[in-house]
Amino acid sequence: MYNRKNILKKLSGIKLVVSDVDGTLTDHNNELGGETKELVKKLREKGVLFTFATQRIHSSIVPFAKELDVDIPIVTVNGALVKDLNNNVISSSVIGPKYIDKALDLADKYFVRIAFCYGEEIVYTEDNSVLRDFMYRLGTDYRLVDSYNNYKDNVLEIIMLGNEKKVMKYIQNKMNFPAKFFLTAKYFRSSSKLGVYHLEVRKSRTNKKTGMVKLAKHLRVKQHEVAVLGDWFNDRDLFEFGGFNVALQNAVAELKHQADYVTERTNDEDGVAEFLKLVYDSK
Repeated sequence: MYNRKNILKKLSGIKLVVSDVDGTLTDHNNELGGETKELVKKLREKGVLFTFATQRIHSSIVPFAKELDVDIPIVTVNGALVKDLNNNVISSSVIGPKYIDKALDLADKYFVRIAFCYGEEIVYTEDNSVLRDFMYRLGTDYRLVDSYNNYKDNVLEIIMLGNEKKVMKYIQNKMNFPAKFFLTAKYFRSSSKLGVYHLEVRKSRTNKKTGMVKLAKHLRVKQHEVAVLGDWFNDRDLFEFGGFNVALQNAVAELKHQADYVTERTNDEDGVAEFLKLVYDSK
């Protein structure tokens, strides 16, 4: 059990709340909780800001930002882009063209599907159209193009998908070495599709933590003045930055162990609102 008095004392200095989106802020219908909407606005009146740190691309978060009247920058593509709704870019971590070519060569050689992620859309070719069905990227705009030749600039993330674990691990190693200083390739098994393996390639040292560092610096907010909320493994980076870390009830066990507070409610029960109410009561 948490000591409410001690929790409120810790939260009294919070100036910024940053939430993951899928599995945290939104429910299974991809909707925001009504209580969260009210509390975000009430907290703003008390000087507490609210924004997002998500795997999703920027354009897919804009509707939520408008719903909550969020006017500060948003951390998207797992930290690769920090940008506000007026298209003011605070930080952008772009992958160099030669690494794009390397990924394309490996995908072609080992029959792996590949797509490119930008701030406003994910681009794919006809041969890679299966990616749309296997990627859990709600609210994303996808664009079919004839060829990747004219789409190698300003790529924030390379997304690769395959059915063979050994092949995907091999490609991960090839992308990481000898380019480890320039790239980070992360491999994981699909949480929704059996026998499907993903690889996400971003510029080195690009994650939710590095995105948060840039956001906090821009807002002139100190680390101990920031509270973060998450539910999944990619939120571990977010927890490495947060001054106060919150895991939802539906979060993976590892994240709960790292949390300063675990909500009693899940994302389908507007668990974020449970925490926002505590922040509001601390003011």
